[in-house]
Amino acid sequence: MTESIAWSLNAGSPGGSVDASGSLEVDAVTIASTTLDPQASKALTLQLADIDKLGFLAVKSSLYAEKVKVKGAGAGAKEIKLTGPLVLFGGAVSLLGASLATLTITNDDAAASADIEILIGRKLS
Repeated sequence: MTESIAWSLNAGSPGGSVDASGSLEVDAVTIASTTLDPQASKALTLQLADIDKLGFLAVKSSLYAEKVKVKGAGAGAKEIKLTGPLVLFGGAVSLLGASLATLTITNDDAAASADIEILIGRKLS
């Protein structure tokens, strides 16, 4: 049984705007949330080792301004500093690394906790 992830984007400035929306069919959805204390890090065990099966990843934080960082696992894992919500489709999910067996989230803010929400869509085969 497939599930549908609905998405929309509305971004603009006086010089122009981008508006788009749609939906993505996936076989399974994983939802995770956590709160990170100031200057804390957590490795979330997602057990999603095959990055090629991931079609969608969204990460939302209550803090931005590069205070929160996310990093996947495996070869080539790169840390991404959040300046706003992170939304990746298809092959772009691999920007986080070769695997999402774990997703490490770090809060570098000295005073504020960070509330994190994650939505992942994947194919089973």
